[in-house]
Amino acid sequence: MHQLETLIIPTETVEFGGQSLTVRGLCLPDITAIVRGHRTVLTELYAEAIAGKLSGSIEEVALAMLGDFVPLASLVIATATDAPHLAPLAAKLPLAVQADALNKIIRLTLVGEGGLEKLMEIVTGALVGANTLISPKT
Repeated sequence: MHQLETLIIPTETVEFGGQSLTVRGLCLPDITAIVRGHRTVLTELYAEAIAGKLSGSIEEVALAMLGDFVPLASLVIATATDAPHLAPLAAKLPLAVQADALNKIIRLTLVGEGGLEKLMEIVTGALVGANTLISPKT
């Protein structure tokens, strides 16, 4: 058996109404797919984070960007459960459950990707790559 077949991906459990979801950190293909679908929102979040304007809890950030954040957050949660096609169901979870899931996903992603700086490098690279792919040649 190959070592990749025996590798155990770290997960955490999110409890909700006597039920639970198991989430994992996001990997590069996950991040790339999410960036492709939500480039504008992620560009704004990244700019605010770099400028030091992104402060507060996940709930506060979500409320400030509610219109754009809901589809993004639900896709992140669904992707972290290996079911990105079920993002509309993840969007129906209560805000506190979504915030708990996002906190755990972010923590698992940062550990897996080498910390916040490394994650920002990956997201920036994905944004630049996506922009290059969709920008017309001049």
